[in-house]
Amino acid sequence: METVVICAVFALYVVFALKLLLFSRSPGSERSFNLIPFASIADYLSNGSSGLRRFAFGNIAGNVLLFIPLSAYLSVLTKSTVARTMLIVASASVAVEILQGVFALGASDIDDVILNCLGGFIGIQLFLLLRVIRRDRDLVRTVVAMLSVVALPVLSYLVFVIRLRF
Repeated sequence: METVVICAVFALYVVFALKLLLFSRSPGSERSFNLIPFASIADYLSNGSSGLRRFAFGNIAGNVLLFIPLSAYLSVLTKSTVARTMLIVASASVAVEILQGVFALGASDIDDVILNCLGGFIGIQLFLLLRVIRRDRDLVRTVVAMLSVVALPVLSYLVFVIRLRF
């Protein structure tokens, strides 16, 4: 039963992430590229505008937070190593950035990949911390299933109620 709950909420999370990352803007609405690591982040930090700082905080925090569940769910659902899970997270992030660039669905930014990977790393560390606290993989699955049930209404609200148009 726990696996069904975890898989169902994971699927809803994937729908939410795809909607946010790829389908919240109309195709051709925005296209920009940044292949210089930390350039966007440095620009955010050096600009004095309060509006840009709020956007920067939301962008940085959003990129990190969005990928925490991906690595946590992958850690629970598979027996992959930390390195393999990070490779999946990095690959998913790069794929999203390429799709955003090809279809002009947003800014393709290496900083987003870096921040997404940071979020993935945090998710793995949270899973490992839970494993240390609970020691039993089945208990960890139970805790993740309970957390997923708590997250389900929030994800449902984000996917189905809010239009996510930025």
